[in-house]
Amino acid sequence: MIGVGIIGTGYIAAAAHGPVVMASRDAHLAAVLSRQEAAGREFLAGLGADDARAYDDLGAFLGDPRVELVIVASPDGLHFPQAEASLRAGKHVLVEKPMALSVAEARTLVDLAATQDRVLAASYHLRCHPGHVALRERVRAGELGTIRHLRLIWAYPIPESNWRARGDVGRWWSMSATATHCLDLARWFAGDVADWAQYKAVLSTARWHTGRDETAAIAGQLASGPTVEVLSTVQVGEYTRLEIFGDGGTAFCDGTFGPDGTGEIVLNGRRLDFTPVSPFVPQLAALLAAVKGQGPPPADGAVGLRAVEDLVLADDR
Repeated sequence: MIGVGIIGTGYIAAAAHGPVVMASRDAHLAAVLSRQEAAGREFLAGLGADDARAYDDLGAFLGDPRVELVIVASPDGLHFPQAEASLRAGKHVLVEKPMALSVAEARTLVDLAATQDRVLAASYHLRCHPGHVALRERVRAGELGTIRHLRLIWAYPIPESNWRARGDVGRWWSMSATATHCLDLARWFAGDVADWAQYKAVLSTARWHTGRDETAAIAGQLASGPTVEVLSTVQVGEYTRLEIFGDGGTAFCDGTFGPDGTGEIVLNGRRLDFTPVSPFVPQLAALLAAVKGQGPPPADGAVGLRAVEDLVLADDR
């Protein structure tokens, strides 16, 4: 079994990564790193991880020989230094999105992973949603004809008190929370990893005036031809929608974003059946296989780098 260490004890660690590691037959939770050791112990107790150890020092955490794979689930601004230190310590790394706050930092991680011969992955878990996987297979098989347009909306009311809204541990608000997933899904469904042919963003800070993107409206055209619309916002209530338009059909996903693997998908007017499961489960399984040399992770370091490039491009106004 592969020993996993988690950095961070916030929502995504407690609700997704921690429980999924605990339920895995191929991994065990070895350690957690928190700013306060007591918070780490509370985190482990909530998971029933009696054999895991809580740390409040990064060096000591990375010095634990039981930790082979590190999941970085801390605030955005800590992703790069913690992932870099983990790679230098010889650990495999999964980084929550975005992988870094600059293109240079993200590229450093990709290069370092190659030098260290370690797996580096970005947590774009929506690629592992069972409905998305089934839909993509059908789309890539040509059931919509040639893809002409993709439209993605993710509204989620993250409060102004959240660390993304201000401070030095973040750079983006709605974009790092949700738009980055939408942009990645657009590329993934279209099978296009090239530079954008066109790309424009309108960012709004009209409600709280923090200077961070409360709403981002992004319009672009992928190099392969399809146009893309992405809307991310923290200004309104929760809503998610993915629409794919081809010259031979349409597909719609409602309520499929998030950590649960649920929602409804309609392909050419007919509901697409799938078995709901948290996308973090197959993401971890694929990551563990990658650590064993059995194929790539769902979103490798190159995906994480490209995602940071897309965010920076939207913010470079």
